[in-house]
Amino acid sequence: MLETIGIDRPTHDVYRSLLLHPSWTLEDIERETGLTTAEVRAALDRLTQLSLLHEAADHQFVPVSPDISLSPLLLRKEAELDEQRARLSQERAALAALTSEYASLAAHRSDSGVERLEGVHAVRVRLMELAHQATSEVRTFVPGGALSAAALEAGRPLDEQNLARGVRMRTVYLDSVRNDPATVSYATWLASVGGETRTVPTLPMRMILCDHTSAVIPIDAEDSRQGALLIRYPSMVQALEELFDLVWENAVPLGTAPQGVAEDAPSDRETALLKMLAAGLTDEGIARKMGVSLRTVRRNTADLQKRLGVLSRFQAGAEAVRRGWL
Repeated sequence: MLETIGIDRPTHDVYRSLLLHPSWTLEDIERETGLTTAEVRAALDRLTQLSLLHEAADHQFVPVSPDISLSPLLLRKEAELDEQRARLSQERAALAALTSEYASLAAHRSDSGVERLEGVHAVRVRLMELAHQATSEVRTFVPGGALSAAALEAGRPLDEQNLARGVRMRTVYLDSVRNDPATVSYATWLASVGGETRTVPTLPMRMILCDHTSAVIPIDAEDSRQGALLIRYPSMVQALEELFDLVWENAVPLGTAPQGVAEDAPSDRETALLKMLAAGLTDEGIARKMGVSLRTVRRNTADLQKRLGVLSRFQAGAEAVRRGWL
């Protein structure tokens, strides 16, 4: 405890020795305490600095009562602490006023029920605010493949904080992230602290739902750089919640292998691929929606054509319909 006022064990031993034996010299202190010359000199310097020791003219050391020498020091620290408390109180008041102004102006800015967030930075800032304000649940669609390990790591503190506050967190990724060690590791950690993660072959768009009051969707699902829309209209939020619940019910928990299918039936991933082929999407477009490489799309398409016994995409679609796959 004495270390809090700068008195370590050697310094305390020297002080006690001089209290009991005021006539001791430096050599006496060394001999009786077992301290080195350097340790004794450092202790004497520290005691003198704290005004706990005065050196007399005859090189004798005179101890001073701590109450006399240290009380002024503690009084100065108390005054500094009182000043810091007063400054902190003022800063809290200023923060409360600024927060109130921000909330008022933000409500005015989005009083139409839809707020346009221009650019990626504005979206990130608003999402961080919504996550901090969430009280019941945050639900998220994450298309586009695996996130970087750095991005996942950066999100951990806020995720952990929300879960600790009792906020339920449900996230749907693409099946392709099952091959990404960083995402699997993150999902395993998230499950250990109460979060839930599932995957599906494709997702309609990126989406974040906070509580039952707000939803964030991209202005352009193919170009997130254009920004996003923050929606607060209850009917629109409810519709997007129903979309999430529908996808969630058909998604597979990450960490669980997808269920097997009948020998002749396509997997969910193959069905999604067939639907996009039938819709006329390019290989590039399919790759973006499934979060995989262009090479993977072409390989999977070739495997499907071979399985169906056809030579073209058009034939694959027709054969899939004939078999009842679509």
